[in-house]
Formats: sequence, structure tokens, C-alpha cells
Amino acid sequence: RVEQQIKVQNAEAAWINARENLAIAESQAKSDIDKAQLTFDFAVQDLKKYKEGEYPKLEKEAVSNVSKTKESLELANEKVKWSKILFDEKYLSQSELQTDELSAFRNQIDLETATADLELLKNFTYKRQIAQLESDVTQAEMALERTKRQANANIVQASAELQAKLSEFDQQKNKLTKLEDQISKAKIKAPIVHALRGKEHV
Repeated sequence: RVEQQIKVQNAEAAWINARENLAIAESQAKSDIDKAQLTFDFAVQDLKKYKEGEYPKLEKEAVSNVSKTKESLELANEKVKWSKILFDEKYLSQSELQTDELSAFRNQIDLETATADLELLKNFTYKRQIAQLESDVTQAEMALERTKRQANANIVQASAELQAKLSEFDQQKNKLTKLEDQISKAKIKAPIVHALRGKEHV
């Protein structure tokens, strides 16, 4: 009986441990899924933010820069045109004309740079950033799915372990109950010896 009582206690401890493991698995599953869901949500938001916020702003700034440098170049070219007339009429020095021409040249370089920046933004930066952000969304979505499956598998395993430990606990309790019932019904019979040795008859 003592040996069976120990088995019951051990089975009960194992069952309690399995019950706690299931609770931990469920809690960890929720935590992992929440974290993966948040990562996925952020990836979706980052993609939307770039498409609808950051890129339009960058494009607008780049277009505006092209427009400004184009206007500056047109003004500089107009100034060079009049400076040449004034130079031909001896109203402007050679150095002043060269200064205006240099300014127009710089504006031309600025326009080419601004135009190149806009093309780079449209044809390379945008495409690369979109590809990266879309990949982030896809990876986050797959990670979320994997996390959900792993979490579910962990819970199923912990549930099965709990059920097994509960069955073992019940089995050991039943054994103890039967054993105690058998002990209570057991009768110990001792043989009676009639010894008439040395009996005297009167």
C-alpha cells in the first residue's frame, strides 16, 4: 500500500506539472503569435506609408527641385544673352560676362543633377524600396503562419501530455483504491492448536 501511495503521489505531481506546462505553452503561444502579428502589421504599415506618404513626398520634392533649377537655368541663360549684348556694346566687361556664363553653366549642372536624381528615385530607389518592403510583408506573413502552427503544435503536444498524465494518475488511484479494498477485506486466520498434554482426569 505504501508503495502504491508513492506511485499515486508521483503520478499526481506529474499531472500537476503537465497542467502547468500546458498553461505555459498556451501563454507562450499567445505571446509569440502577438509578436509575429505585430511584426506583420508593422511591415504592412511600412509598405503603405512608403507608397502613400514617403515616396509621394520625395517625388514631389525631386520634381520641385527640377522645376526650380530649370527656372534658374532659364534666368541665367537670359542673363547671359543680355550680358553678351552689353559686352558687344562695351557696357560689360569680359570678366562680368564670364561670371554670368559660369553661373549659367552651374545652373545647367544643377538641372542635370536634379533630373538624374528624379530619374534615380523613380526607376531605381522606388522599385528597390517597394521590392524590399513587399518582401518584408511576405516574410512577416510567413513567419506569422509558422508561429501559429508551431504554437498550435506545442499546445496539442502539451494537451496530450496532460491527458496522458491524468490517465496515469487516475490509473494509479484506482489501483490504490482496489488495493485498500482488498486489504480491508483480508482476514488473517491463525490455526488453533488443542493441547491436552498433561491433562489430568479426576
